[in-house]
Amino acid sequence: MIKFTKNVSVSSPIPQDSIDRVVRLIEAGKLFRYDFDLDPNESDPSTVMENELAAEVANLEREFSDYTGHRYTVAVNSCGSALFLGLKAAGVQYGDKVFTNALTFTAVPSSIIHAGAVPVYLECNGDYQTDLEDLEKKINDYPDVKFFMLSHMRGHISEMDAIRELCDREGIFLIEDCAHSLGTQWYDKSRKEYIHIGQHGKVSCFSSQSHKMLNSGEGGFLCTNDDHIAAYCILAAGSYEGLYEKHACKPLDKNLFEDIKLSVPNFSLRMSNLTAAVLRPQLANIEGTIAGYKKWFLKFRQVLSSASELIYLPEPPELVSRAADSMQFNLLEFSNEQVDEFVRRTAERGIKIQIFGRRDNARYFRNWKYSFEQSPRLGKTEKIVSCTCDMRLSLHFDESDINLLGYIIKDVAYGLLREEKEEREKQPDGAFRDHKNGVADAFGDSGGPIAARHEAWTRYDDEAYQENGRKILANYLAYQLTTYLNSSDRILDVGCGTGLTGMELASYGFTEIHGVDSSEASREAAQKRNVYREVRLAEWDSPLDMETESFDAWVFAGVLPPDQPPFGAFDALIRILKPQGLLAMAMRVEEEDFHYDKIKALYGKNRLKEVFREKIGVLDSANHEIIIARKIRSETAPD
Repeated sequence: MIKFTKNVSVSSPIPQDSIDRVVRLIEAGKLFRYDFDLDPNESDPSTVMENELAAEVANLEREFSDYTGHRYTVAVNSCGSALFLGLKAAGVQYGDKVFTNALTFTAVPSSIIHAGAVPVYLECNGDYQTDLEDLEKKINDYPDVKFFMLSHMRGHISEMDAIRELCDREGIFLIEDCAHSLGTQWYDKSRKEYIHIGQHGKVSCFSSQSHKMLNSGEGGFLCTNDDHIAAYCILAAGSYEGLYEKHACKPLDKNLFEDIKLSVPNFSLRMSNLTAAVLRPQLANIEGTIAGYKKWFLKFRQVLSSASELIYLPEPPELVSRAADSMQFNLLEFSNEQVDEFVRRTAERGIKIQIFGRRDNARYFRNWKYSFEQSPRLGKTEKIVSCTCDMRLSLHFDESDINLLGYIIKDVAYGLLREEKEEREKQPDGAFRDHKNGVADAFGDSGGPIAARHEAWTRYDDEAYQENGRKILANYLAYQLTTYLNSSDRILDVGCGTGLTGMELASYGFTEIHGVDSSEASREAAQKRNVYREVRLAEWDSPLDMETESFDAWVFAGVLPPDQPPFGAFDALIRILKPQGLLAMAMRVEEEDFHYDKIKALYGKNRLKEVFREKIGVLDSANHEIIIARKIRSETAPD
């Protein structure tokens, strides 16, 4: 059993520049954000240096605004504090109702409770976005609600243009929770360019808690383009007397502050210079961080894509360019018991996955009992969170880590599906008919041509392979090849059938996949997968019309009764391999080693060298071995 041994929960590393800056700040003792002079004595270098250190938060606010495109930013001690300030700035009073997502983290409804208000929960759709139909219905049902705290949960963005239009029409104050969305962009049709998410609402709030794009342990930012909101939040966050003047990113009209400063409570939510010193070097390199996360996110999606019949990967709106720091997917058609077993088995193999809709998960709306007297009825959201898998990404990963994570997740999912089918289709004698001999078992060995039997096999090949365990073979074979091949190496999928092995190969990033099969129906089905450069027809008892030494590898993941390919064309298949090329096969283990003896004969002739061999049991009726062998010499080399 292959296991993942790295720690999935490791936070983003703190750069050395941040560490050095923190040390200098501690040595100077300038941790309070306002502990600097607006007009320092420039003749004293030490005073100037200390003054610069003490302005860390003020400089960070300006730099953060420059990055997101907002006019104003107020740095605070957490994103939850930023959400709370946003509500107070919006004018929320005790007892007011606030729309918010049922799919979010507990900090979001907690901020509403903190502000003295009452959450009204909205359904989500299958892509973790706000359900627009439910939003419109709730607006009609609750005409007195004039606030909406929209959470981009885990960075999943809703249809923002439609939501803003609804809010503008109904006079609803929109606040965006962008805790997981730093770096995500929305294509603005009017400007004809991408803008940072957080520009649709009047207030947007970001996080620098450890498991976000920026890591300071805790920290948050409130961003706005509104002068009055900015002035209120600067004061409410903890700027007293005339300290608002020490903000580098503020409205220039002093009257905005002076007119309200005695009426605004000081909630003391300030960010410290220590936090800002950790963050400023990270913000300066934020595009590199985003690129790193995006690379692994897209790679992970690609690996999981071949299991789309079991694993649903949510799709963002067309106008969104995501910057994801975590991965979510839904297990389709699995019962709650199967979902829990999936989590248990992946944990056993080193992967920590949590399900949103489980007891004690802070992302499950039924666990927010502090926010309601009766648990809300949210059938759509309930169904989705009951099978939503959530796991972190890490910049410590490399490509082989992502391949292994995806392999294990698919292997466990395929195994659970096979077990379900086995239980469902047991015969009266207790046996499970998993077609040990492929088409011969499925349609009877009529003695007719293999191709003719394969035409019939094609009609249900997808279902059979997905449910009886053979996709476990194809997944394992494709994963093992990532160790030996480059993504651009030419691979021939021999007896490709309807293309399920090709899909597994493509999921691991192989791009030069070619197919060959004796069945026209299979060829047509495989071509529609859009993973093959071409799919050819071939008669296995005739010479293969393929160029000598033209492939870096060929694979075969079939069932291999004695009369099936590729052994009828084995010499031709060896011929088309380049020197040092690989053959990779899933072979049935026979007592007499019928298949393996043919391979060993070529070892003895110094034509092939075995590089990998491992037993793998996925069928009740037969055991299999994965064999990978390397071609030793050119076809033109003398014996």
